[in-house]
Amino acid sequence: MKKTKEQTGVTGLTLDKKLDDSAFEKSMSAELNQKNEKGFLTAIIVIATIISLLLVGALADILTVCFEMNRVFGYVVCGVVAILLIAFVIRPIVKVLSSRFFITDVTSDTFDVAVRRNYKALKSVAQALIEYNLDPKNVRFRYLSDEKISLLKRALADGNKPALKIALKDAYATDVAGCVNALIWKSAGKVFLTTSISQNDKIDALSALLVNLSLVKQIVCIYGYRPSYAKLVRIYFTVLRSALIAYGMQNVNWFNVFSKFFSGVAKKIPFLDTIVDSAVQGTVSAFMTVLIGYKTKRFLCSDYKKQEKLDINGEILEGADGVEVTDDEVKIAAELAKEIRNKNGSITPLG
Repeated sequence: MKKTKEQTGVTGLTLDKKLDDSAFEKSMSAELNQKNEKGFLTAIIVIATIISLLLVGALADILTVCFEMNRVFGYVVCGVVAILLIAFVIRPIVKVLSSRFFITDVTSDTFDVAVRRNYKALKSVAQALIEYNLDPKNVRFRYLSDEKISLLKRALADGNKPALKIALKDAYATDVAGCVNALIWKSAGKVFLTTSISQNDKIDALSALLVNLSLVKQIVCIYGYRPSYAKLVRIYFTVLRSALIAYGMQNVNWFNVFSKFFSGVAKKIPFLDTIVDSAVQGTVSAFMTVLIGYKTKRFLCSDYKKQEKLDINGEILEGADGVEVTDDEVKIAAELAKEIRNKNGSITPLG
């Protein structure tokens, strides 16, 4: 079923047609490709490799048994594991890395270019949110109200940057935030159930790993852009750490740790030690999932606020409080630009 012009809201828009995520990244000027970004990307690749090895290691016993049964069957299972690895580990990470992003690490030399690229990304994000929430295939997963979609469509159609910023900020603070919060707690519930029931260290690690990778990907998709590479390193390191914690939880007898609280009732409740161990393991793993979810959300909001500080004319917007600008050159450049505009505005045209 084809979308009508009323559904897509692209009638008369002057914005670039469906700015492609990868094209956006490639279109960045050479001066914006910071050297430290390459280092952070390398760190993400290393973490992804460790995660992949952890997954393969968790399935090593199964693969060994399959090869002992039949060599051909063993290779078939290896192929299935490879497909699962690509689908549930590599693909979510690649999808996040290839998403839109805002440039926040700038100097006076790259200031103007960064502002232009950020505005293109802003329009692309808004268009992507509109299209996703109007797509009939996603009707069950809509998270933007008709009012929010209407405001975004009108701002894009008018080419009104201030209105677009206000509409996006309102959508992120209400509908998007509510959707992401619900997703985080739903994912935490999945991890709690799996790790508390399985009583197997490898299954615990795998469930925590796969759920958390999917959670990060879904949050990025809902917001429509990703955090910077530096922040992604911290997110994926936390994902890896949560899997290792889930793996090591089985080696601790939590009932003995909390035995003094159960000394009087331990003999009256059957399987109390198993219940306590399961509850603690599930709670800790769920807590780590909540931590990963809210850390991802906080980093996304931080990047959005930082780019919001940079007006298209090089002016730091008033009222965008709570935003940290770490580069003093940006502040200096903004003040100079503001001073020049004030001087130009004070000149009265002749005639």
